[in-house]
Amino acid sequence: MTKTVTVDFLYKNELFNQLQLWMIIPPAIQSVYEMSTIPVQVTEIPTGEQLAYYILNKNEYLHLDYEVELYSTKNEKKTLTEEERDFYLRNTMLSPINKEMTKLAQEITFQQENAKEKARAIFHYIVKNYRYVYPPSCRGVKSFLELKEGDCGEFSFLFTALCRALNIPARTVVGSWAYGEMNAHVWNEFFIEGKGWIPVDTSMAYMQKKRPWSFLGSSIKTIYWKKYFGKTEGQRVVFSKDAEIKLLPEYKDDEEAIIAAPMNINGENFGWGQQSLNGCAPYLQPIYIKFELNESHSTLSVVQVMGTWTIQEHGFKQLLAVLKKPSLIIAIVAMLLNFIVQNFYLEVTFKLSFILFLLCFILRMERMIIFSIMLLFMSLSLFSTLDGR
Repeated sequence: MTKTVTVDFLYKNELFNQLQLWMIIPPAIQSVYEMSTIPVQVTEIPTGEQLAYYILNKNEYLHLDYEVELYSTKNEKKTLTEEERDFYLRNTMLSPINKEMTKLAQEITFQQENAKEKARAIFHYIVKNYRYVYPPSCRGVKSFLELKEGDCGEFSFLFTALCRALNIPARTVVGSWAYGEMNAHVWNEFFIEGKGWIPVDTSMAYMQKKRPWSFLGSSIKTIYWKKYFGKTEGQRVVFSKDAEIKLLPEYKDDEEAIIAAPMNINGENFGWGQQSLNGCAPYLQPIYIKFELNESHSTLSVVQVMGTWTIQEHGFKQLLAVLKKPSLIIAIVAMLLNFIVQNFYLEVTFKLSFILFLLCFILRMERMIIFSIMLLFMSLSLFSTLDGR
């Protein structure tokens, strides 16, 4: 049975007389509940996706509310055309292919013979030698190699570059965790002829290896760090199947503009929404825009350049996620009150609420071992309280 979630995306042009916007039309849409604006142009791009181009006048908005399949590589093609292979081996600003990159890739993989084991060696190298930091001070592989730190984007850009340097087709998958509001994430896939696209998530592998507590209370399921080579937890959606997608119609950079949403890419200042990377969006998460700056709005917020999105699960899993917060709040309040007044009913309320909180994680299959142990101790404590009544 195919698992789906509901994505609600909104971008409203509140500031500019006119704004251009590019967005990948989600390919795995099951049903569209609302699409507020019709694209001016739709172009098929080398990833096989449809790139939509919109023009929004002031106070107009783009709202997409749709149901989409969770990320999976099962139905992806098992062979590439020469054009597709060339595309996924290309040199880009964020994932450059040069002598330095080729030398590093060869040093990492000199003991490996086949493409999959070379990709695995790259995976282990990145997890071992780089540190996850959010937000990153710079974007792009050049800065990542120098600073040895960055977020999921930099981890992914480097994996793409090192694979491509060894003639292994690879791409940077841009998307989101399939829960909550604006939980952006980026990961990778590399291609093996006859087997297809294989998922890799170096930043999550790093977090689970070196900071396993980071996702303890999260509604995102996690797996053992080594398993992020070859699989994922199955709780994410895709916005774009690669970074640095060529924008059509052509994106015309505003070289003289006062930069309103600055970003450092490979040590150089870049104007998000005013410039491109050789005609490409750095990434589509899920949109990229082009605006002319009004002097009264010299700085912009994240929402004003990215829009907002919310992703909601369905059925029992969504109910469990919703129950987490109130059950924990009730447990904490009852525990504090019981500490003050020593009341049997408050103690039972605290323990029952905390048991419900733990069950929500276990039934959602999130950190099951640790929460099962906690559930056992809390259940024994509750039985002791009831027995002593």
